[in-house]
Amino acid sequence: MTYGLIGEKLGHSYSKQIHESLGRYTYDLLSLSLEELEIYLKKREFSGLNITIPYKKAVFPFCDQVSELASKIGSINTLYFRDGLLCGTNTDYTGFLYAAASAGISFSGKKVLILGNGGTSLTARKAISDQGAAQILIASRRGESGCISYEDLKSHRDVEVIINTTPVGTYPDNGKHLIELSEFPACGGVIDVIYNPFKTVLLQQAEELKIPHSNGLPMLVAQATAAAEFFLDENGFQAENERIIKMLRSQIENLICFGGSEVRARQSAQSHNKTFIRLDDPSLAEQVGRERGQLIYVPDSIVCTPQEKKALLQNGRAF
Repeated sequence: MTYGLIGEKLGHSYSKQIHESLGRYTYDLLSLSLEELEIYLKKREFSGLNITIPYKKAVFPFCDQVSELASKIGSINTLYFRDGLLCGTNTDYTGFLYAAASAGISFSGKKVLILGNGGTSLTARKAISDQGAAQILIASRRGESGCISYEDLKSHRDVEVIINTTPVGTYPDNGKHLIELSEFPACGGVIDVIYNPFKTVLLQQAEELKIPHSNGLPMLVAQATAAAEFFLDENGFQAENERIIKMLRSQIENLICFGGSEVRARQSAQSHNKTFIRLDDPSLAEQVGRERGQLIYVPDSIVCTPQEKKALLQNGRAF
């Protein structure tokens, strides 16, 4: 493998599509145990790697050089070579700030709440601090030092930006969420690093309240193009971010037709390369809506509740 992604359980990753859409190299996915990872890295038979959970700390000892940014965050997600030396850095930082900027969310002078205290939380914390946040709160369910509990949030209703770095709400546990956004009336920006589904409950609440928001797809793409620049020692790949995001959305998102002609809906499914699904039982909305790449046709005779419509739209848009 020349370039690729290493993790423990990769499942379905979009990293291969993102990197290969740049047209410069092939990119592989490799699920390894910790023992296999150590053997692989010692051999150094690769040109560049991305590292995902749970190995973003484990790769530190294998690097000849580690960037100041990665050292401060305590997490490496990109390995590359310079002058024969194996170097480690963190491009999740770049991806996070790109997602925030794309949504028009700023941190300067703001009181920011981060949900979760894992690796992504560390990256977000560093980025937000560098952007001049006035105060950063970390909420954790584990009672860790330096964190507040979710019960304590009732004393912090004045937070201005909320970031979810936990996996709560990720497929297949769609619909789960940690907070109610309506309880934070000062909130003016929401980022959820989850990208499956496109719209978690937290993001759907932000959409309803007309609060600027972003899911994790822009972050995923921007960290990958930033990594490509390290791999090849070239600039310019980050200019491809919006093209790649648009490409992925068009492939992945669901199109939902509420009523109208079924014949036309079937034709649209074919022209958009989507699997056609006819929803005759609205109680299946959650089950159907969590899958991707579909055109979901809801006949005129079917009446969906607001909650069922949200379930159908969690991975797509009305068409």
